[in-house]
Amino acid sequence: MDRKFDTALEARNIVDGLAKQTKKLNYNPQYKVLLSNLNKMINDLSSAEVVARQSKKHSIVEIPRERLALAIDYFEKLLLIQSLSQ
Repeated sequence: MDRKFDTALEARNIVDGLAKQTKKLNYNPQYKVLLSNLNKMINDLSSAEVVARQSKKHSIVEIPRERLALAIDYFEKLLLIQSLSQ
């Protein structure tokens, strides 16, 4: 839990690892929706990183990064609860 990432690429690696974990658990259609939402948030973070590099305003990426970190933490907790209940 509580994994740290600085870039969208690092976040993508974390989400890919979570996707692999979901395949080990019983099928839950909501996981597919949550993973799709996480991927959209990663794309938003990536776009914000590009804008931040172009405008040299690095504060632009803070809000998307925080939202993504919270969403990843929530999803990790859901997976933990699912794995403990099996």
